[in-house]
Amino acid sequence: MKKLNSNQSGIALMIVLWVLVLLMALATEFAFSMKMEVNTTRNYKEDTESYYLAKAGLNLALAELLKDASFHSIHDEHGWIMGAGKSGETPSADAEKAPTEGDGGFDIVNRTDIELGNGTVTYTIKDENGKISINSSSKIILNKLLAYSGVKKKLDQDIISDSILDWIDSNKNHRLNGAEDDYYRTQNPPYLAKNGKLETLSELLKVRGVTEEIFYGSPEGEGEYKGIAQFLTIYKFASINPNTTSAEVLNFIYTPEQVAEILKNRAEKGYHSNSLSTIFRITSTGKVRGSRTEHTLETVIEKTGSGNNAKMVAHYWNDNVLDL
Repeated sequence: MKKLNSNQSGIALMIVLWVLVLLMALATEFAFSMKMEVNTTRNYKEDTESYYLAKAGLNLALAELLKDASFHSIHDEHGWIMGAGKSGETPSADAEKAPTEGDGGFDIVNRTDIELGNGTVTYTIKDENGKISINSSSKIILNKLLAYSGVKKKLDQDIISDSILDWIDSNKNHRLNGAEDDYYRTQNPPYLAKNGKLETLSELLKVRGVTEEIFYGSPEGEGEYKGIAQFLTIYKFASINPNTTSAEVLNFIYTPEQVAEILKNRAEKGYHSNSLSTIFRITSTGKVRGSRTEHTLETVIEKTGSGNNAKMVAHYWNDNVLDL
């Protein structure tokens, strides 16, 4: 009987040990699950906070754009700026010589790391009127852009520019070097020409002759293409703004003498003419203090009217810009 009792005691001890192991595993799993729940909840809370901080940045940008201005321009140090005063008014001579905040000439605003609530806001305003409107461009300008971007052969330039114009126009008749349905049906997989306005710039990758290198540019140090996407916009406007246009785009549109004058005025005064832009790309990032969490929003806004009649129309909205 003593031997039997000894065996039973050993079995009981093993059962107790296994129960303890099981309880420890359950406790560990529970603790890990709770930690995950806490992290998920905190991340959701901080992402929501950063989202609304980013929205606050968009509203700060809209408040800027709603102001009356004498011109819109790009400043070497401060980025996008607006001339104080109403359209048609020229800043004073003293203001032109000293483009600083509050001098009555340039309305310069801090848009970086603005303290707000439990975090900071950073936003940028970029001018779409400083780019080439692809949906209303001419073949001459497209060929100049293609030549600058690295498409050297004239025939290749004509094929791409004619094909872009064929893609956008409403008829099915292709230009001399262009392409319509008969060409695109031979592709794998086959598709049809849009015969309508571009809704996104990436649609150009479907157009005959446009490669990823021509569109985006060659990888640094691995090719000769500069990329055409950076100079283009799908949005249509009355006229390009010479104050905000890059030197490259100026050379596609104006004569060398005009380009030299525009760049000279921009360098000396901060602007060339009392030109106002109407379409703007706003990017805003909200960051929570003490956290790595941040949220970025992007929108394209068109301003119509002025003063009390000014209105803002959103053409594009991205609620979550991913920096991949």
